[in-house]
Amino acid sequence: MTDSGQIFEEIRQHMEAGGISPTPANYEFWYRYVTGSDPELRVAVDAVMQTVGRVSTRAMHNIRRELYGASMPSDLSTLIDQTQAQLKRMAHFVEETGGDAKDYSRTLRESSDSINAAADIDTQRALLAELVSATGAMIDKTERLEAQLAISGQEINILKQDLETARTESRTDPLTGLSNRKAFTSYLEAQAGRALADRKPLCVAFCDIDHFKQFNDTWGHRMGDEVLRLVGQSLEQLSHGVGYPARFGGEEFVIVLPGKTLQAAHDICEQIRDYISSRSVRAKNSNKEVGRITLSLGISQLRWNDTVDTLVERADMALYRAKATGRNRVVGEDELESTAAPKAAAHAA
Repeated sequence: MTDSGQIFEEIRQHMEAGGISPTPANYEFWYRYVTGSDPELRVAVDAVMQTVGRVSTRAMHNIRRELYGASMPSDLSTLIDQTQAQLKRMAHFVEETGGDAKDYSRTLRESSDSINAAADIDTQRALLAELVSATGAMIDKTERLEAQLAISGQEINILKQDLETARTESRTDPLTGLSNRKAFTSYLEAQAGRALADRKPLCVAFCDIDHFKQFNDTWGHRMGDEVLRLVGQSLEQLSHGVGYPARFGGEEFVIVLPGKTLQAAHDICEQIRDYISSRSVRAKNSNKEVGRITLSLGISQLRWNDTVDTLVERADMALYRAKATGRNRVVGEDELESTAAPKAAAHAA
């Protein structure tokens, strides 16, 4: 069996096991999973597989909603409509030519019978001329179909690229280039499900730039954006291979650390904190040193009864503790006191 045949067979097995209708959208979902073209989708599906053994229609819709959202942005919706319209046009071309082929086949049979029954050579020649004309017309239609399908195929590929670009942009923070909060939530849910199924640790680090509001007010929003970009790039670089960083919102960032215990996550976060605290920002116009950047970080570890919200909430509480006790430090949830510091005071930039 060819690679394409193997892919199709695996898709068919998954869809049959889950009782999933073979619609284009459902096929596309499983094609992404089987080929591994969407790593986040594969993680989410594998988590369900390990727990239930199959993915039902409902579970598939839940995964799709978590990864891609309940409703798509208008540009995505438009692109999908354009793709579907192009596919319909292609189907019409094929159907139309298929009808022509049936007509030609019937003409061929009838002409053959007439030629065999003709009594004189002139009648046979006339019938042969008609057959040659019909054959030429069929060849012309076939060539036009091939040209139309080639053009349509190119348009479909362009639309596919546009769809992928729009989908990526909808899940990416435009300022820092990191994943956004929506993508982070989807990834964390999938990783938490896998960690619980495999009985492996998972931690979340909540990060906040110290004194960012004061920094922003003093030097302006443009410089504030430069700081956010620098922190985002640093998190991307330092988390590579060990964690999944994202921008949570404002000056807050998060890092998912699959397979890491609280202590291991603490060590990683200390390296991140130490590296960023060694960086300073300079104003582009004057080249004047603006100041040093520091981060406060709080860490929580996944528990068997956690939701994404409770896991992140404990990391947030640890972050507030880090801010309340001096900033530029890492606090694990195991260091939290029974009475948390007042939130308003701890969160002061």
